Amino acid sequence: MSFIPVRQAVQTCVLSRWWEHLWCFMPCLNIDQREFDSTASGASEGSRFEEFVSSLLMFHKARSLDVFRFHVTQNYGFKVVNRWFRRGIKCFPAVVEISRSANARFPGLPHLGSSSYRLRRLHLVKIALDKSFPRQLSSGCPVLEDLKLDECLLDPPEITSCTLRNLIVADCMTYGGNVLTITAPTLVSFYLVITVVGWSWDGVLVNEMPALVKATVCLKQDRPSTSSSPKRPCKLLCNLIDVKNLELSGLQTLLILHGESGAFPTFSNLRTLLFDGCDLMMTSRCWDAF
Repeated sequence: MSFIPVRQAVQTCVLSRWWEHLWCFMPCLNIDQREFDSTASGASEGSRFEEFVSSLLMFHKARSLDVFRFHVTQNYGFKVVNRWFRRGIKCFPAVVEISRSANARFPGLPHLGSSSYRLRRLHLVKIALDKSFPRQLSSGCPVLEDLKLDECLLDPPEITSCTLRNLIVADCMTYGGNVLTITAPTLVSFYLVITVVGWSWDGVLVNEMPALVKATVCLKQDRPSTSSSPKRPCKLLCNLIDVKNLELSGLQTLLILHGESGAFPTFSNLRTLLFDGCDLMMTSRCWDAF
């Protein structure tokens, strides 16, 4: 039952008396509003989804969850979403995935609280993250290993964790004049994607990652223009010198990540290097460094 959407799982209660309450103890909850949108549309369907989710989380009785997955396609107020999320997180999920459609307004991520002590993987898509998020990561998630932020708003743009092993930051945004700062000394895999057009960062600062095995940095540029490039170099490569496998993608990646002056960093542990669409003519000394 944990492998099917939650609406279908609840519908199994009509199969027999023995099946009537099985859904109440599912270790995985996959709540997806698109199940409702596929059958009808309009405000009435949104109300049905709200009523369904509230009842589901009220009567669900599992003491712990392996996965709590939530996707919304319509707008809901903070109080409603906060109530849903708190009821789900009180079951101490090991995996939390929250996402929304492009046209839905999601009022941010409610506080994880003490129930996040089992949280090992957190995946957020198009979610606004406020100043409480860095504190929750650094002190409220003691076993978190995998973090994926996809098109999220980071305010402030800080990611700090002493337990993270895998980090994906894809097309995230911030308010102007901020530096994306990442502190994750135990990181093994790092994946960073930034769209240069519409650049909202003053820079990217990554503190040392001595255990880093694989790093992928992609700077996408939707149209040939330098007007949206960062005001200063990211200075990212100098703190990835311990990486063993490095992939750089994007025409201006080398220029933006290192800058035009100063000695190019030496990658003494590097075993695999991949340039994908980079302008290798921007500097000749990079070959000696690699």
